[in-house]
Amino acid sequence: MTGMETIGRIIKGTLLLGAFTGVGGILWVLVAPGADRRREMGKAFSEANPERLAEVRKRNEMVLKAIEEAAKTNDNVARRPPWSS
Repeated sequence: MTGMETIGRIIKGTLLLGAFTGVGGILWVLVAPGADRRREMGKAFSEANPERLAEVRKRNEMVLKAIEEAAKTNDNVARRPPWSS
């Protein structure tokens, strides 16, 4: 293979890579939701609901409390009821 063939292959590969990247970018623009749609979707997240957010906070507090209790003892807390079967 000569130097010119190698340069030709490099140029051809670079152009193909650029073409595929361009097609991907165009498809991304066509498929991605607009700003209004993104705002609508953000409202649908469970964290946007105050009741759900309060539940999550309460559950996190309970988990933290259980972890703190487990850290204070040498017992295997996983064997305590209600986890043991």
